[in-house]
Amino acid sequence: AHRAGIHPTRPILFYYDSFGERFLKLQEFDGIGSVLMNADALQSIRQSMPDSNTMADPMHDLPEAIRYYRCGQSIEGGIRCDDSMRNFVCYADEHISEDEALDDNLCRIQKFDTNPCIDARFQVSWHPGWQDHKLKGHLLGNFLITALDDAVIELEQLKALRGDDPGTILKHLLQEEEKDRRTFKRTFVGKDYWNIKGMDWKLLLRGESICHTPLLPSKSRLQGLTTESDLVGDEFGNFDTGFNQFLMKAPEGVLPLAFDMNDRQHCQLLEVDHKDFFLVREQDGRVSTLVPNDLELEVYKRSTRPEGIIMVCLKLCPLNKCPAAYVSIDEISQSTRLFVNVDGKPVTGVRKVDNCNILVGERGIRWGRKDQFQLDFHINGPGNLYVLKVSS
Repeated sequence: AHRAGIHPTRPILFYYDSFGERFLKLQEFDGIGSVLMNADALQSIRQSMPDSNTMADPMHDLPEAIRYYRCGQSIEGGIRCDDSMRNFVCYADEHISEDEALDDNLCRIQKFDTNPCIDARFQVSWHPGWQDHKLKGHLLGNFLITALDDAVIELEQLKALRGDDPGTILKHLLQEEEKDRRTFKRTFVGKDYWNIKGMDWKLLLRGESICHTPLLPSKSRLQGLTTESDLVGDEFGNFDTGFNQFLMKAPEGVLPLAFDMNDRQHCQLLEVDHKDFFLVREQDGRVSTLVPNDLELEVYKRSTRPEGIIMVCLKLCPLNKCPAAYVSIDEISQSTRLFVNVDGKPVTGVRKVDNCNILVGERGIRWGRKDQFQLDFHINGPGNLYVLKVSS
C-alpha cells in the first residue's frame, strides 16, 4: 500500500481477504481509496448457489455458469482440508465415500475449460476454475457499475455548484486528485517496519525508485527496457525471452536473464505470467550488471536526487524449500561462497525487508548519490554448480 499509493496512475487498492486487522490498517492511508472483496462473504455467496447434486436435470435446469459449480459442500469439486501442500483445498472425491464422490466428481470434471489448450498445466485443487473466476468477475463488474453510478450522481451535483463547463469541472476534479496525492505523501510512516537502524522509511516507502526486474508480464520487460533490447512485444511474444537456464552458454561476464522451462505452458495462449530471473552460476565466474541501465534511466526520469539504497529480491522457491545447490544471499556476510560488489566495493551483509534484501557495505546502506551502480556477483564453490536467482 505504501508503494502503490505513489504510482502515477493513482490506483485504488483492491483487497481480497476477510474483514479484519489487515484491511483496517489500509484505512490509515489517507488520500488513497481502498476496497475490500470480503472472502467470507464470497464463500457465503458460493454456498448459496444451487446444489447440482439435488437438481433433477442440471443440464436443463441450470445455466452453464453455475451448472456443476456447487456439488454438496464442494465448490468446483474442492473442499477445505488440512493439507498445507495443497493450500488447504483438496478435491472432495478424495475425502468422501465412493457414492458421494461420484456426484462431487461432476463438479471437478467441469472445473477447467482450457480449450484449445487441452494440456494446460497447473490445474490443481487450490486453483480456481473458470466458473469461480466468472463469479468474481461479475462481482467486480457490479462494483464498477455501482461506482460509475455514484460518479454520475456526483457529476450532476458538481454541475449544480460549478456550472456545465466540462473544462471547469475537470480542473476541479484534477485538483481534488492532486490534493489526495499530497495527503497520502504526508501520511505518517515513522514506524520501523523491519527494524533497520537508521533507515528513513518515508524515503523508501514514499520516495522514487527504479525497479530492474525480469518478471513477466512487467511492462519494462515486454518493452525491452530491462534487457535494453530492440525486441518490443506483448505478453504473447515478440519480446526478448532471455535464455533457457538448462541450455545457456557462459554469459561472458554479463548477468544473464534466464527462464525455467518447467515454468512454461505448452500452449501459447497461456504464456503470460512467469517468474523469470537473473541467473548467477558458479561456473560462470564474475558476472555484472548496471542498475538502472541506460534505457531505464532515460525512460524513468527522476525528479529528486538518488539516495543510493540498493535492494535485491531473490526468486522464491515453492513452499520456501530450495534445492541444495541454491545459494542464500545471507552467505554474503560469511565471505566464503557468495561475493557481491557495488562499484568495486564489497557488500558485507544485508538487511531483510520481507523477501528482499538491502545491501550493506562498510559505510552502511547508502552507496553514494549517483544515478547508476555496477553490481558484480561471484559464487565460489568449485565443482558444486551453485546458483543464485535474482527476481529484481
